[in-house]
Amino acid sequence: SESTLRVDVGLLDHVMALIKELGLVRNQLAERTTQDETLALASQQLDRLTNELHQSLLKTRVQAIGTVWNRFPRIVRDLAIICGKKVEVELSGTATELDRTIIEAIKDPLTHLVRNSVDHGLESPEVRVASGKSATGRLRLDAYREGNQVSLEVADDGSGINLERVRQTALERQLVSSEMLSKMADQEVMQLIFAPGFSTAQKVTTISGRGVGMDVVKTNIERIGGTVELRSEAGKGTTIKIKLQPRLEERAP
Repeated sequence: SESTLRVDVGLLDHVMALIKELGLVRNQLAERTTQDETLALASQQLDRLTNELHQSLLKTRVQAIGTVWNRFPRIVRDLAIICGKKVEVELSGTATELDRTIIEAIKDPLTHLVRNSVDHGLESPEVRVASGKSATGRLRLDAYREGNQVSLEVADDGSGINLERVRQTALERQLVSSEMLSKMADQEVMQLIFAPGFSTAQKVTTISGRGVGMDVVKTNIERIGGTVELRSEAGKGTTIKIKLQPRLEERAP
């Protein structure tokens, strides 16, 4: 027999609203039953049941990030063949849970980040060997909780971000003036890749340079209440870290 059931998220939101109203009624009842032992006992049971109902409903809205992570090894394998590269994918934190609506919202941004890592971040086997690296590049996808947030990382051990190329592109596209650029620290220059219209792609391909830049990734992440952090070191790789605040009412009503 079927062990799962598809339920519209709108219906779950409606049930959550009803549970909040139930919590208000419970609180009103608790204020009036302190002198009546029978009602006080019933109020305690209502409190327990309301909390259990709330926690059970929360579990129906979450999904493991593994449902997203598990689709990337094949995507990376196909991209690596097209790019003539060797890539090994490492998946961590597959059991980390997020709200289903957030899971759906981050699929496309994550796919873009993975494509960028394979196409731009990781070098060809020949270049890697010449620089003293393994011929096979590594792409790591990790998910973990940090307090009330969930962090997702897409990291590669590639060449890192070429800051001089970023500076040149920013000037060519008139994103900043030469005077402003001369005063910017390396980390500030690195953040220019999130500027609208920024792209270092030499040509448009089916892999990257398709008109969807890092600014779109950042905008889509911020739309669901998240933030994007960038770390990169020349010759050692780049890490994109996404911090998300799950849209879960984790406190009991």
